[in-house]
Amino acid sequence: MLDEYSIHLKRQGFELLEDIGSGLSGKTKKAKQNSLERFVAVKFFDSVFNRNNKELKKKFKREAFILAEVQHPAIPYVITHGEVKCEYDSVPYIVMEYIDGTNLEDYVQKNGVIDQRQVITIATQILDALSLVHAKGIIHRDIKPSNIMLSSSGHAYLIDFSIGCAPSGNPKFTRATRTGDHLGSVEYMSPEQSVDMKNIDNRTDIYSLGLTLCKLLTGTPTPKALDKPELSVPYALRNVINKALEYEVSNRYQNVNDILRELKSISGAGHFAINTPSKALCSNLKCPDAQWSPNGFYKGANFIDNCIDIHCTSCGDKLIYQCKCGYPIAETRFCGGCGSELFKVPECSSCGSYLNKQYMGKDTSKGCSKCLSKRVQPQPQQANWGQLQQQPAPMDFDDIPF
Repeated sequence: MLDEYSIHLKRQGFELLEDIGSGLSGKTKKAKQNSLERFVAVKFFDSVFNRNNKELKKKFKREAFILAEVQHPAIPYVITHGEVKCEYDSVPYIVMEYIDGTNLEDYVQKNGVIDQRQVITIATQILDALSLVHAKGIIHRDIKPSNIMLSSSGHAYLIDFSIGCAPSGNPKFTRATRTGDHLGSVEYMSPEQSVDMKNIDNRTDIYSLGLTLCKLLTGTPTPKALDKPELSVPYALRNVINKALEYEVSNRYQNVNDILRELKSISGAGHFAINTPSKALCSNLKCPDAQWSPNGFYKGANFIDNCIDIHCTSCGDKLIYQCKCGYPIAETRFCGGCGSELFKVPECSSCGSYLNKQYMGKDTSKGCSKCLSKRVQPQPQQANWGQLQQQPAPMDFDDIPF
């Protein structure tokens, strides 16, 4: 049969080389496309266990159309597809981009757990790909470390859409799944998918990705392993993964873009290194928990002791744990390491007074509530004969400086 493969693919311009993988559907071989002098991957539906399974064969043929539909830097592109006519049957195949690398299952077995920052990078690349996949109405249904390739340059690819489905009714992709089917990898399957492959949505991929991240970080797809002190998995990262792994689908992230934002926030805003409670700063000028005078004038930022949150629980803005120079936050306006200003105190450009919310962000060149009130002096009232003239009490602006 291999000779038939070689003869057929050679007519198509591809020279078959060595095996590079195998899976539910069959083997994958490396090949050379002579016309462009590049390597490609050729995936065959020839598993001795499943080659007579008509449903799986149908799914395999659909994979080429799915790959053509979801072109993304983190998904191998499809080149062509066809069938090899053999003596007793025809064997479908797909020619696609060759990834010079290894799948993450093999990588972890060989090298151990992956650096947390690299896991974040891998996750964001895969989530970005899933965002497109889900937008096209497609669910992968088999996300696991062995279905994520890591190239020699460190780029991640989501592979093997052979059991993907389109519950939204995309006419290009028939569902090809019956109620009660249990395709996929049990170890990484969501609770609802383990019950019924048909009646699921995109949140099953979110669950499977959560278990995949557990595996990359701890060596096992077990959420409790994230809490091992020796691994020092940041609290914020553990929270993201645990939310992705909520048993009830309504309690999980409802779409991959929500996780993507959280992970980018952790890695890009200085929060990734927060493993233990630390002092944080919310620099939002209108944060309800900022320092306000009794009459509503802003006096300083909101400092939070023993904090491990990414966002302020009062206003939702991102929290800061360290200055850009790397020096930790102290309860001061200026960094103790480099002297940079960590938050602004809005002042009236006319009188220099601190401002209340009403005047924040407005042009105060003509004054604010306090300096305007000083300019408008109350008119003296004529006193009746024998009565003392009473002066109005001055307005109380607390200890806010002018």
